[in-house]
Amino acid sequence: MARPNFTKIVKQLETGEPFSLTAKQYQNKTGASIPKETYYLLNNSAIARKAKEYGYKLAVQERILLFEKEE
Repeated sequence: MARPNFTKIVKQLETGEPFSLTAKQYQNKTGASIPKETYYLLNNSAIARKAKEYGYKLAVQERILLFEKEE
């Protein structure tokens, strides 16, 4: 797995404003994929440590499937 380059993300972190990234945006900005294991991603990954360095915490919002009865 490639090592992430956080140069482009640090610019956003320095603003102090909340923001979000899709997996594709993260890959485009860092050159690496988001770690698959959620616990690791939120607590021990390089991006979690970088976020904490700038006073951020990470959260993952999963995609939600809604099943509705057809009329």
